Amino acid sequence: MAKSAKYEQVAEGIRQEIQAGTYAGSVGLGAGELAEKYDTTKATVSRALALLGDEGLLAHAGDGWTVVEAVVREAPKVLEGRLVTEHVDPEAEKALKREDVAQAYQRSKDVGRAWLAAEGRATEAKKELARKLMDLRELFKHKGHPDWNGDSRPYQALVSLLYQDLGVEPPHRRAILHHVEDLKRERVPLTLWDKFGVQALTRGQRAGLERRATQALTSVTETAGAAADQVAKGNATGHQLVTLMSRIDQGMAVFSTASLRVMTPAQRKKFRDQAQEARDRADALLNELDGLEE
Repeated sequence: MAKSAKYEQVAEGIRQEIQAGTYAGSVGLGAGELAEKYDTTKATVSRALALLGDEGLLAHAGDGWTVVEAVVREAPKVLEGRLVTEHVDPEAEKALKREDVAQAYQRSKDVGRAWLAAEGRATEAKKELARKLMDLRELFKHKGHPDWNGDSRPYQALVSLLYQDLGVEPPHRRAILHHVEDLKRERVPLTLWDKFGVQALTRGQRAGLERRATQALTSVTETAGAAADQVAKGNATGHQLVTLMSRIDQGMAVFSTASLRVMTPAQRKKFRDQAQEARDRADALLNELDGLEE
């Protein structure tokens, strides 16, 4: 097993002291004093403190750090009753020392049990478990942001332990992940959607858009073809032109403002140009109609 980096060793030492209550009562933690205590550099200690800050154990207080009040209280004993032969990932054990994490884990487990006990497809129970898992993810940081994608090591260890406790096999976990992905649209800021791989539409919305777009394109193509054929023969009727305009309007109605987000920047530019051309043609037709009414 690879040896932990020095800053991780320092962080673990401070973490254990935090759990023991050594730094309770708003005691400030300074890099200088801790560097001397752990026989290392201030830069190493600062990195260790930043790590503990990302974990939610510490908060900035001027030039130093203080322990977040909630973590010095005793965390729920969510691992009590397990067999001593059962393996628990050390990362999960470490994370569960935090009260907020332990409570979120227990809530997730309770909701998970309700899902497994529910009859039928239990969609609402799955959605509720997905919400609890997103709550759990947001208790951790990964690369400077809340862990919305569930990539942090502590979260992965916890969710693995959760499914192990619930007895949920991997094939059934995908039913929850589907709803977790939907929740990312609600919680991840729009400016970070690309970074976190957030889809603008749900899976159902994407399927519906594809179906409606195909139907609209087919309808417009067939109607336009029939009208063009009659125009070429000199037999086009007002009814056919009205029908064509109706089909075009129905085709445009397929695209909601949300569905425009599925386009790439280049596609949006082309779509904008084409929509502008269509509007110019429509304006010209409306002007002509106004003249006919005079």
